Amino acid sequence: NIPSNANGGPRALNQDFTFDRFVVGRCNEFAYAASKALAIVGQFPCSSLFIVAKTGLGKSHLSQATAHALLESNPRINVIYITAEDFANEMVAALRQGNMPQFKEKFRRQCDTLLLEGIHFLSGKDKIQSELCYTLDFLADQNKKLVFTSPYLPAEIPLLRQELISRLSGGVITPISPPDFSTRVKILNSKASEHQVRVPQEVIEHLATYLTQDVRQMTSALDNVLHKA
Repeated sequence: NIPSNANGGPRALNQDFTFDRFVVGRCNEFAYAASKALAIVGQFPCSSLFIVAKTGLGKSHLSQATAHALLESNPRINVIYITAEDFANEMVAALRQGNMPQFKEKFRRQCDTLLLEGIHFLSGKDKIQSELCYTLDFLADQNKKLVFTSPYLPAEIPLLRQELISRLSGGVITPISPPDFSTRVKILNSKASEHQVRVPQEVIEHLATYLTQDVRQMTSALDNVLHKA
C-alpha cells in the first residue's frame, strides 16, 4: 500500500490518479512522458516540471501520478502535495501563531518532493510569493523534485514577482491541450471499462463528437448515460 501523502500537506492523493489510468493521446503525450521521467531517477534533465492546462484536462492527474510513482519506488520519502491556496493559508496561520520556523522546516528540510497545484492563486500575494521563492531555492539547491500546475504560463499570471516567474520557468514547461476525437474515444472506452460495462461504439463515438471540452465533462455525460440505461 502506498501512503496517501507521506506525512506532508493537508490533501491526500487520489488513488485513481496513477500513470496506468491516464489515457495518453497526442494532446498530452509529452506531459505524460515528462511527468513519468521526473518520477524515475536519472531520466529527467532537471528537477522541476510546470504543467499548463485548462480545468479538467489532466494536470492534477499527472501531478499526483508522479507522486504515486515516487512513493512506490521509495515509500520513505516525504512527498508534499498541496494547493497554492492551502500553502498560503498554512503560511498565514504560521505567521499569526509564530510558527514560521516549523513552516520552513516542513517545506524545506522535511520535503523531498513538492507538488504545488494552482500556482496562479498566489497572484498579488507578495509576501507569500517571496517565501515561496526562498523555499524553491532551498529545494533546488538540494536537488529536490518540484511539480507545479496552473491554467496559465508563469509569465501570464498577473501580479507575480519576476523572481518567482524565473524560478517557475527554470525547468520543463509542458502544456496539455483539449483531447482530439481519437483521444476522446479512448478516454470514454477507458471509463466504460472501469465501470465494467460494454457501451456500443456508436454511442461512444456520438459522445466523443459532441463532448469536446474536458475529461470531466465526458465522464459526467457517460455516467448519466449509464444511469439512464
